[in-house]
Amino acid sequence: MRLISLKANQETFKDIIFNKSGASFIVARQSNPEQFDNNKTYNGVGKSLLVALINFCLGASANNKITKSLQEKLPNWQFFLTVEIKDKCYRIERHAGSPSKIKLNNESLTVSDFCEKLQKFCFDISPDIQYLSFRSLLPFFIRPSKKSYVEYDNPEQVNKPYQKQLYNAFLLDLNIDLSQAKMLLKKKITDTNKLHQNIKKDPILKQFFEGYQDSSLELADLDEKIKKLEKDLKQFEVADDYYQIKQESDDIKRKIDETQNTIELKKNSIKNIEQSLKISPDVDKKDIKKIFDESKLVFRVNVEKQLSELEIFYKSLKVNRGKRLGRQKQIILNEVENLKKDFVSLKQNFDKNMKFLNAHQALDIFTKINASLSEMIQSKEKLQSYEKLQHDYGQKKISLKKDMILQSEKTVNYLDDAKEDIRVIMEYFRVLAKLFYPNSLSGITVKNNDGFNQIRYDIEAKIQSDSSDGINSVKLFCYDITTLMQGNNHIMNFIFHDSRLFSDIDETHCNELFKIVQDRFSDKQYIASINQNQLNTLSDSVKKFVKKNTIQELTDDSDNGKLLGITVELEYD
Repeated sequence: MRLISLKANQETFKDIIFNKSGASFIVARQSNPEQFDNNKTYNGVGKSLLVALINFCLGASANNKITKSLQEKLPNWQFFLTVEIKDKCYRIERHAGSPSKIKLNNESLTVSDFCEKLQKFCFDISPDIQYLSFRSLLPFFIRPSKKSYVEYDNPEQVNKPYQKQLYNAFLLDLNIDLSQAKMLLKKKITDTNKLHQNIKKDPILKQFFEGYQDSSLELADLDEKIKKLEKDLKQFEVADDYYQIKQESDDIKRKIDETQNTIELKKNSIKNIEQSLKISPDVDKKDIKKIFDESKLVFRVNVEKQLSELEIFYKSLKVNRGKRLGRQKQIILNEVENLKKDFVSLKQNFDKNMKFLNAHQALDIFTKINASLSEMIQSKEKLQSYEKLQHDYGQKKISLKKDMILQSEKTVNYLDDAKEDIRVIMEYFRVLAKLFYPNSLSGITVKNNDGFNQIRYDIEAKIQSDSSDGINSVKLFCYDITTLMQGNNHIMNFIFHDSRLFSDIDETHCNELFKIVQDRFSDKQYIASINQNQLNTLSDSVKKFVKKNTIQELTDDSDNGKLLGITVELEYD
């Protein structure tokens, strides 16, 4: 892909026409650089906005700051980016007010479909590889924001080390199947560990983790209990009328007790009668006479009764008493006999019911026992699953560790085989770095990462003492040029650097940087924005080179000198 031009549907916009090959510079100038004015600077003229607009046209998401800002502030604007891919021109149109659609040669596409098409055009990505896309790789060729210049190998500032490593490995033409294989393997290990942790939370199994109990002993105990319950259930006879018979038995038992108590009371009555019969009511005649005499005094009447008549009367009273008590005794004896018969009958019925109840059980008792059995069987199955899982987990851990070692060994062998290809890339970076720092050790190293993580390759671009901002910027420049010139799996033919790249590079190294661009960009595009003050420090030959390849000048003297040709505050990274 090459950038051909960027235009808009508004006349105030300053069209950008890129050189098809070699350098293309956008220079930000001050109309009066000698006069200091806080309101007139290199900022705000449109250098970084140009990058943001190209990013917008190349499928920036709806959540991107530039997309939102354009939709809000410039809803009537439309931008046209023309690119060349494999010698064919494509016109990309995107409307600021309706950014959900992008036209590619008049074909209206959703943003995702558009990006998928450009991915197929520009990058050789296998459908089996995750996380690689046009949008994830584009920032290596047009760094879209200020933070893109912090790390040479992470222009989008992704916070996932695997993806960062994957993007660089892909562009440097390393075997990314090995990268993905380790990532997936590490995920399997992580998932296995999570499963193991989830098992520990099971309420039944938790005690074996917390109490360090032996599940095999618990299983043996459960087996014994289960067998006993199963045997009991086989012998279990359910009676539908169990509780009815039990109630009858309780009633019979109460009647038995009442009958027995009544019999005892009757027997006591018989004993009392027999005791009464033993007592003689005989009275001496003198006593009778005394009573007779006293009665005369009390009643003051004539009592003509003779003493003999009174004696006869008393004897008659005694005989009648004996007969009455005898009859009462006989009645009670008959009642006792009947009660004994009732007692025997009740006892027989009670014994019969108790025999039935002993041989049968109620349905709810059967259900409870069956539920207990089911619960024990479930616990047994869980423990068996736990033991099997523990075994499988142990085997899987061993297997995964073996796979990790085998993959590491495979990677070492691959790196040995690919040593010459990697050396070419390393040497290209090293030659570039030596042009800036001839006495510093430099190069790109690729090593196997055998750690317990998702990272397959440790890829490092190094310039000795590269901790300073200036050296870091030089390293970023060298890495980008190496990726463009010596990388693979892409047909990208341009690099776009914002002026912020040159801010921390001293004038000597800036001169060297532009000489490299002059010498090495014969068939590819190097596009950069540069401030007038940065340009002023360059050598005459470099100034001449920049001037020759300046495609647009942006100034601060009026709105006409700015990229949009108007004053508007847009938000972008």
